[in-house]
Amino acid sequence: MLVYHLPGTFETREAHLDLLWQAGATGLEERTGVIRAYFDEETELAADIRDGEWRREADQDWLAEFKANLRPVQAGRVTIVPPWLRAEVLAEQTALVIEPGMAFGTGHHATTRMAVEALSDLDLTAQTVLDVGTGSGVLAIAAALLGAPYALGVDIDPITIPIAQENAELNGVPTGRAVFLEGTLGDDLPGDVVPDGVYDVLVANLYAELHDLLAGEYVSHLRPGGPLVLTGILTSKLPLVLEALDREGFTAVQVREDGEWALVTARAGA
Repeated sequence: MLVYHLPGTFETREAHLDLLWQAGATGLEERTGVIRAYFDEETELAADIRDGEWRREADQDWLAEFKANLRPVQAGRVTIVPPWLRAEVLAEQTALVIEPGMAFGTGHHATTRMAVEALSDLDLTAQTVLDVGTGSGVLAIAAALLGAPYALGVDIDPITIPIAQENAELNGVPTGRAVFLEGTLGDDLPGDVVPDGVYDVLVANLYAELHDLLAGEYVSHLRPGGPLVLTGILTSKLPLVLEALDREGFTAVQVREDGEWALVTARAGA
């Protein structure tokens, strides 16, 4: 079995995953600080991912091993599970079923789990939710399952959109309750449900530099007093995010840390 070992960080993760798929990887697996990409044969790789190492390993059913090691993740009132573990969700928990295809978010990363926990702490009844950098759609779907009548997930990567839509269908989210679109906050967001583009809640699982860059957009797309949930932040980059929120007038800023990762919640200024 031919495996390409590529060191990576959260900031480069999605770009590296896309490049590996494009190069012909038959499967991807993430371990601490390393992406393992499975190939049938050595192939020419893009310049951005050439700092890895090709290795020959004993043949194994990597997909079966991956599934065997995947466990339910409890995040507040929600338990995130792959389809084959749905029966393990406790009766009092809300099941959020995510098919872990193409190595997109399964809910096992601390950043995703903390964001779902933060959403679980909110009363989302009658609240519109904007999920920036939606990926697998897990946060928008969680919001819908927790009572939000409308959640919009946007992502610049077109590959994520059909995956997010499939995950919403897998969870029985009614059509139109969780919507996924390719785009950014600088684009005109659809106006049928939220005509002014201003949402009650905004959640974003990105990285610190993007939070800093988008802080002004967060203000323009979040109603005064509305909750902001930011994750994907390395603790070493936390000051950058806190300074951006202070600059844009956010209040009630709170930080939660889990290892090297941080989640920040705040309220939009009046």
